[in-house]
Amino acid sequence: MKQDSLVLIPFTEYGVPGGNYDGSSELSFSGDRQKGVGYYLSSNFINTVRFQTDEFGGSIKIEACLDDDPTEDSDWFTVYSFPGDSTVDGSTVVTTDYSTGIYGKFVWVRATVENFVAGTVDQVTLSY
Repeated sequence: MKQDSLVLIPFTEYGVPGGNYDGSSELSFSGDRQKGVGYYLSSNFINTVRFQTDEFGGSIKIEACLDDDPTEDSDWFTVYSFPGDSTVDGSTVVTTDYSTGIYGKFVWVRATVENFVAGTVDQVTLSY
């Protein structure tokens, strides 16, 4: 069985421009969309998402789409929110290397960082 690992958010440091993050005024940004397991019509539907952060303040949503070619933000829906613990609201900084399973045969996936106020996103990856 073939396994793919996708980088949904590369290394991103608060206050430093890089990738889709402008480094200054933007508190929220989305990573580039990636082809999900459903794009390839695979029978697999188990996805593993890994969050690696250092003193990260904010939240990260894993979003998916079932359309062949999403063009609007309204085409996406949230399948997982990090940090997922209801006692952590994104205002507390988090240093972690955390993985979790997400079930679905998504055509496209992406990660969106919201309320980014501190630290780094070392990487967010998705494997299937």
